Amino acid sequence: MNFKISLRILLFLPLPFYFSSSVSKEIAKFNDWSAYAEGEGKNLACMAVSKPKKAEGNYKRRGEIFAVITHLPGQNKWNEFSIIAGYNFKADSNPEVTIGDAKFQLFTSGSRAWSFSPPDDEKIIKFLKSSMKMKVVGTSARGTITTDTYSLIGFSKAFQKINEACKKK
Repeated sequence: MNFKISLRILLFLPLPFYFSSSVSKEIAKFNDWSAYAEGEGKNLACMAVSKPKKAEGNYKRRGEIFAVITHLPGQNKWNEFSIIAGYNFKADSNPEVTIGDAKFQLFTSGSRAWSFSPPDDEKIIKFLKSSMKMKVVGTSARGTITTDTYSLIGFSKAFQKINEACKKK
C-alpha cells in the first residue's frame, strides 16, 4: 500500500498550513498503517493513516478511502479519529464503526466522519491498539451503503511514531 499523498487531501480543516507549499512526509510505515508529519512549530500536524483492505458496496465510482488519527499540537488537539469515505455522506447519517466488540457512531460533514468527542477518540484509540480489524459502515448521499474493513496491524507502532513526531506527552 503506497501513501504518496499530501495531508491537504486528508484534512478538511481551515488551517493555514494546509494551504502552504510544504508536502507531507511519510516518516514510517508499519504493515497496514503509515505515519506522516507536515509543517513545523505551531503548524505541525502528525497523522497515522490506513486504507481499507476491503471496500464493499453497490457503487460505480468512489474516491480515496482512509482512516486517520491526527495530532495538531499547535492547537492542542490530539488523537482526533476520522474517516474519509471517498464520497459525500448522506445528511444526518451516522456511520457506525466496529472495533473488536466495541461500536461507535460518528458524525459527518461532506466526505468526512468524526467521533462525537475527545473522550470517544480516546476510547476508539484504545480499541484500535488492542484489536485486529475495524469495520466502518456508512451511507452515501445517494443512499448507497458501504462497508470498509481495515486491518489494524501496525496501528500501535504508527500511533507511537506520530506521538514521537509531534512530541505528545
